[in-house]
Amino acid sequence: MAETGPRTIVWTDEQRAECMKAVCVAAHLQVVGAGCGVKGRSSAVAGVFDCPVVDDLRRALTDGECDAVLIASAGDFGAAANPSDAQAVLHAHQRGVRVLTLDPLPASALELAGPWTTPGPGGVRPLDGLAFVPLVRAARPYREAAEVLQMFGEPRTMLIEACCRAEEGSLGARLFGAIEVLLTLLGEPDNVDAAYAPPQRGALIPQLGETLRETHGDITANFRFADGRAAAVLVSNLSGRWSRNITLLSAEGRLRIFDDGFEWINQAGEPVDASREVKRRGETPTSRAVQIIADAVSRVLDPAVPAESPLDDAGILAVCQAILLSTRTGSSESPSTIRRMMQVNS
Repeated sequence: MAETGPRTIVWTDEQRAECMKAVCVAAHLQVVGAGCGVKGRSSAVAGVFDCPVVDDLRRALTDGECDAVLIASAGDFGAAANPSDAQAVLHAHQRGVRVLTLDPLPASALELAGPWTTPGPGGVRPLDGLAFVPLVRAARPYREAAEVLQMFGEPRTMLIEACCRAEEGSLGARLFGAIEVLLTLLGEPDNVDAAYAPPQRGALIPQLGETLRETHGDITANFRFADGRAAAVLVSNLSGRWSRNITLLSAEGRLRIFDDGFEWINQAGEPVDASREVKRRGETPTSRAVQIIADAVSRVLDPAVPAESPLDDAGILAVCQAILLSTRTGSSESPSTIRRMMQVNS
């Protein structure tokens, strides 16, 4: 591992350890400790990174000797049963340690209230010390398409695809990131109708729970807006290869944004603007994901890069919660109903 660069503690499960090692190499991180939330398995994870063992994430956040903590697999960290987890993130923030997470924290709308949103000294909340990566809006192709998005006008329809392999992230992470895009470009939908396809089917088909924690499989969701706009999402962490694609339709034609660029054609089918990377030779199924995650991590840790505007955690989690509920009820659900529940439980 690198001998220079931000001193980083990595918290990941064994399945994602090799991928996270590649991320750390690409982001030039100096891994000074690693572990996981499964009892007795932290040494195996640390062995992948050839670094000291860390067996307590809360302690690492509170007093670990590092510049950053990268949470690749949150496990039960941040759950409602562990209110002190938010304080551990706040302590890290107060002592200048950056906390980056690939998993949504907290993992549900109802977990958001309480310790996660309660300001600490100086009015800082634990959420202020978290950076979810990788965000689509922070990626280079999306930043380069910002001016094009303005010229393209208000979309009437949008399709978001966010897929990866299980080694690269959870289903909940892909859903959280996709809904952040939805809210940024279209705002909050009136209702959503969603379906879940589990990894295996049998006599008893498993269902998603009430949080984004430890989720695997595929989700499709259709969104309706009061003014007639529409959107759809496909997310999966069992897709075989990383991909994040956004398709927008408006009076100006079709705009597609990819992880490697964008393409705009008008209503007549003629190209208006485009920018795509040349595919790299020797690219493996995981190398694209590794580079995208590493670039996102590097941006967060680079003091010369301005911080991204805060996430609308309440809005994102309200929509995600409505999706989870719809997969279980088989009916259309409303994010506004979830918002009212959040206020009651806050």
